[in-house]
Amino acid sequence: MRNIFLSILIFSSFSANGALAAVLRVPQDFKTVSGAVEAARPGDTVVVDEGVYRENVVINKGIALRAKKGPGSAVIQAAIKSDPAVKIIDASGVTVEGITATGSAASGIILVNASDCTLKDNHSVSNVYGISLYNSRGNTLTGNVTNSNENYGIYLERASNNTLKENTSNMNKDKGFFISYSNNNIVVRNNANMNTWNGMTVWSSHNNVFKENMTLRNTYGIVLSDSANNELVDNTTLPNVFIILPIFLVYLGILTYLIQKNFLRFVLGIK
Repeated sequence: MRNIFLSILIFSSFSANGALAAVLRVPQDFKTVSGAVEAARPGDTVVVDEGVYRENVVINKGIALRAKKGPGSAVIQAAIKSDPAVKIIDASGVTVEGITATGSAASGIILVNASDCTLKDNHSVSNVYGISLYNSRGNTLTGNVTNSNENYGIYLERASNNTLKENTSNMNKDKGFFISYSNNNIVVRNNANMNTWNGMTVWSSHNNVFKENMTLRNTYGIVLSDSANNELVDNTTLPNVFIILPIFLVYLGILTYLIQKNFLRFVLGIK
């Protein structure tokens, strides 16, 4: 029985390429996230304990990067501000989960020429862009929070066949989602609220599906320009009525006052 158990354990520890998959821990095994990522082989997992790590992490192979204690516990703060905090480039099958990426004048998390990657439950806040995809396809973004960035929360450029599901992109200083020259994406049940300009902008992008998204208190909800054959289903959009409403109440109050004043003058016979 013991031999059978060991055989199962060893088999389950092998990665897809046949090598023995390893778990690399930060800071227990490696002091930096970058050091663990560089040492990892495809199929390995880098587990990051809670704390703030001032560095720029580059992933160019199919590994998993996870926060040990869940979303928000492991913070990667860009040491070189002009570079992304986390960059996935020329890779497929990468998973990044539960990481907070911040302090970048580029993107908190960026995918370049990446495919079949998963970004899940990450926080990418206080960057210029939250999460960016360039020339990347077949990726899945689920449950990420991209709030309070200088430009866009989630940005796609020439990125097709991706799935964006249940992400939150609020209070960005430009747009929540910007999809540019990107086709055949599925955008479902996301939140893009209280952004300075648009909740979602679709520019020169075709055959995308937008379903059950919520865009509240933006200047505009969902804006499509030079785009064709996009499907919009059961989205909730609401402009900044909470700003419009007080102005309406002021004018209503003035109008009521004038009516009452003139009525009283009429009753009293005052000319």
